[in-house]
Amino acid sequence: MRVVGLVSGGKDSCYNLLQCVAAGHQVVALANLAPSCVDELDSYMYQSVGHMGVAVYAEAVGIPLFRRVIQGTSLNTATISYKPTEGDEVEDLFYLLKEVKAKCCVDAVSVGAVLSDYQRVRVENVCSRLGLVCLAFMWQRDQSELLQEMVECGLDAIIIKVAAIGLEPRKHLGKSISQMVSYLEKMKEKYRLNVCGEGGEYETFTLDCPIFRKRIVVRETELVETTGDVGYLNLKSLELVDKEIGDEVSQLELVKAAGLRGPEEFLCDLKLAEEEQQAEDQAKESHIEDADTSITSYEPFEGDVVSSPEVPDDLHFSVVRTITGFTFAGSFSGHTAEEALMKLKECLLGEEMELHHLVCVKMYVQDINDYVQLNAQYIKYFSSNPPVRVCVEVPLPSDVRVQFDVSGWRQSHMTTDEDENTLHPTSRTTMHVQGISHWAPANIGPYSQAVKVGSVVVVAGMIGLVPGTLQVVTGGVEVQARLALRHVSRVITAVASSSDIRAVVQGVCFVTRLSDIGVARRMMARLSESQISTYVVVPGLPRAALVEWQTWACVENDKFEYEEKGYTRGNVSVRLRRRWYHDNSVCAVNTTASCFSPDDLSCEMIKEVIQYTITKADTAMPFGLTLFYRSGGLSRSLLQQALVEAVPRGLATISLVPVLALEDNHTLLTVTATRY
Repeated sequence: MRVVGLVSGGKDSCYNLLQCVAAGHQVVALANLAPSCVDELDSYMYQSVGHMGVAVYAEAVGIPLFRRVIQGTSLNTATISYKPTEGDEVEDLFYLLKEVKAKCCVDAVSVGAVLSDYQRVRVENVCSRLGLVCLAFMWQRDQSELLQEMVECGLDAIIIKVAAIGLEPRKHLGKSISQMVSYLEKMKEKYRLNVCGEGGEYETFTLDCPIFRKRIVVRETELVETTGDVGYLNLKSLELVDKEIGDEVSQLELVKAAGLRGPEEFLCDLKLAEEEQQAEDQAKESHIEDADTSITSYEPFEGDVVSSPEVPDDLHFSVVRTITGFTFAGSFSGHTAEEALMKLKECLLGEEMELHHLVCVKMYVQDINDYVQLNAQYIKYFSSNPPVRVCVEVPLPSDVRVQFDVSGWRQSHMTTDEDENTLHPTSRTTMHVQGISHWAPANIGPYSQAVKVGSVVVVAGMIGLVPGTLQVVTGGVEVQARLALRHVSRVITAVASSSDIRAVVQGVCFVTRLSDIGVARRMMARLSESQISTYVVVPGLPRAALVEWQTWACVENDKFEYEEKGYTRGNVSVRLRRRWYHDNSVCAVNTTASCFSPDDLSCEMIKEVIQYTITKADTAMPFGLTLFYRSGGLSRSLLQQALVEAVPRGLATISLVPVLALEDNHTLLTVTATRY
C-alpha cells in the first residue's frame, strides 16, 4: 500500500514508518500538525515540542511533507469513542489527511501509537471516514524490547523534553536514546517510568533512521525550563548532511539492511524448542486421552429433576434476562441478515434493549461464500463499539441462510459506552482495534476484539491470522491453533492487564476436519488446563482457516470451582464438565452424549441429557442453552420435541446448531449452558 506517515519528529512515528516498509508498504508522503504561535501546545493528541525541526523531514526522507496548523482544541475528550466534533483538534487531522489523499493517492496512514487508546481511537475514526487503513505496528509492544529495537536498527533520536521524576532538564536533554537506555531501565525499576515515554515522561526528536537519505545535525538549541523539573529544547538551527545512499536503493532495501523484522518474523515466539515441545506433548496427551475415554466419577441420573411445562406448538424461548443485566437471545434466522436482524431488534425492544447493548453475536451461515453479502447487510446495524462476533459455516436447514444467536447486557441505572463515555465498574466496554499491528488481528469490520462487562470478558472468534498482514499463517492446523490462542490471550491481557488466556472459562473450537480436534485440544491444554471447551467440526471458516476459537473469560478467576462427572444409560455415555464462580454468579456447563448408533439417543434420552445440564447450571437463574448436534445423525425435530419438554418457559434461550461432527466419532450431541 501507499502510505502517508504521521510524523511529530519523535522516535515512535519514525520507527513505525520503518515497520510499514518492512511489511512491504511504500511511504510516499509525510504529514504533520503544528502549533501556530507557541513552542509547545497543550494537546491531548499531538507532540508539538520540536515542531520547528519537522520542516527538514521532507528533504531528509526525500518525499513531500504536508503540514497544517492546529486550529482546534481538545473538545471531545471521551476515552472510549470519538464522534466528529466541530472545533476539535482531531478535525485538523481529518482535513490534513484528506488533502494528502487527494494529492498523493495514499491507501494507508502510519501512526506511532503504542499504548494510548485515546490517540488510537481518534486516528482510526479519521481513517475510517476517509477510507484509509490505519497502520500502527507498535501497538501493545513490550516497551523495553521496542526501545532496544529502535537503538539497534540505527534510529538516532535525542531527548528534547523531560517531565518525570528521575529525569532532569540540564542533565538529560539533548542525550540520545542509545545513551539513555540503561538509565531509563533503572528509572523504570525505581519509579515505574515508562521506558518509551508513553506516559509523557519524555519526548524525542529523530535525527536519523534507515530511510533517511540525509542525516539531521543540531547546530543550536534553546533550553526552556518550567516548574517541577520540566524542561524542553527549542531547535534553533538544524543542518542536513548527505548520507552515502544511492537514489536507486529502495526504502525496503534500506530497512532490511538495518535488520528490521517483517510480519512473519514476529511469530517466532510460537516456536518452542523441539525437545521441550515433545516433552509437553507427551505429558499432555496422556492426560487428555484419559479425559477423553474415561469418566472421572459416576453419578446415576435420577429421572426428571426439572418439571416440564405443557408442550407448546413451537419453541418460545426468545429472550431471558439475568439479575445482573445479561440477556441471552437465540435463535434469529432468515434468508437474509437483514431479515434475521430485524426479528432480533424487534425482540430486544420488548426488553427495552437495542442492538448496541449486545455483547456477542454468533453468526452461523449456510455458505461461507455468502459472507461478503451478509456482512454488507450486517454492517448497517452496528457502528461504534460493536459486539464481538464469531462467523462459521454450518449445515443450516435449506430455507435458512443465516442464524444469529446473541447475548447482551443492559441495566437501566448503569451506563454503556454507547450511551455515555463514563465508566462504571460494571459498564459495557469494548476493545475495537482497527489499526494493523504486530499485536493481534485488526477488526476492520463491524465487530470488536472483546467486550467486557464487570469481570466477564467475551472474545471474538479468532483464527490464525498474521497480525501484520491479516493473512492466514502457513504451517497447518497446529500453527494456526497456537496463533489463534495467542490472539485470545493478548486480547484478554489488553482488556485486563493482570489476566491472560488462563482466565478462559468456556469456549467453542471450530475446526474443518475431525482429525484436527486432538491438535486444537492439545494447544489449549498447554495454555489453560481448567477451561471447558466444546470441539465441533464445521464445513467452512473465514479465510479458509482450519481452526477458529470463540471464548469468554472471567478476569477474577482465582475463585473458580471445577467438576467433571458422568454416567451411562444403556448404550449412551454422558460426560459433564462444569465451572462456576465461588458465589455462583457465573457458571458454565458442557455435556456430551456419545453412542455407537443414533437410534440409542431417543427423545427421552436427549431430554434427560438436557435436564442433567440444566440441573448443574442452577435452574433458579436464567441462562443461554446451545445444542450442537451432528447433522444427519440426529433429527432437528426430535431435538425440538425434547427441548420443549425439558426446558421450562423463561428459564433459558435455546439455540440449535447443526455441525458435521463433535469431539469424536461417537459424540452426537453437546449441550452447553452459559450464565454470566
